[in-house]
Amino acid sequence: ADDAGQRLRSLLEKNGVGVKGLVVDADRPTTVKTRIVAHQQQIVRVDREIKTPLAAGPTLQRLLAGVEQALAGAKCLIVSDYAKGVLSEGFLKDLIQLARRHHVQIVADPKVIHFDAMKGATVATPNHLEAMQIAAGRVTSAEDVMEIGRHLLERLDSDAILITRGERGMALFQREQPAVEIPTVAQQVFDVTGAGDTVAAVLALGLAAGASMEEAARLANAAAGVAVGKVGTATVSREELVGAIRWATETAT
Repeated sequence: ADDAGQRLRSLLEKNGVGVKGLVVDADRPTTVKTRIVAHQQQIVRVDREIKTPLAAGPTLQRLLAGVEQALAGAKCLIVSDYAKGVLSEGFLKDLIQLARRHHVQIVADPKVIHFDAMKGATVATPNHLEAMQIAAGRVTSAEDVMEIGRHLLERLDSDAILITRGERGMALFQREQPAVEIPTVAQQVFDVTGAGDTVAAVLALGLAAGASMEEAARLANAAAGVAVGKVGTATVSREELVGAIRWATETAT
């Protein structure tokens, strides 16, 4: 219930994004991130916020009710943890159970502290550092990545784990299938801000459209390659995604 919240709502409405699901909590500020950029590269980011876990009460109840209403017409739920206090361990478990009850696929973009609370998600998308921290190991070779991926797959009891590895692309792990390494298609890297969000969004889009897990992962990889070539948080158009896929195909052959 502050100026930043009003600006956020206005921007969403201006860009045609539904705001029906927004829940206002008068006791917390809207998170504001200030990025310091020099020569098209982010140097540092300053966040103004409150990150204490959201207590059980009316706000969480409204959030859960809004999710349940939205799930009635959904094919996929994205649970993206920014560690800002909203996705507590209990709330995460409620979300996973709710989605499974509605037979909706779940794409989870986890933080280390809440990884186990996302047990039962269809697929999780940790980056390579998060994967190492969750598995309490160090990735020093491709074999270590393979071992960590299989460990996380069993630990989360999910259908798949997609580890994003920056310039090394991605590694996809699925039950009873060999791991798949997906090389990056990024032609240039200006800013990795929002790359993980792009991966989760396009992975979910692919699954919702009926793609296999590997097909959806390759779509997400192509989209991320476009996103990192832009400065700041950026969207990826359908035309750009098609172009990235065409470029990757031509390069591979």
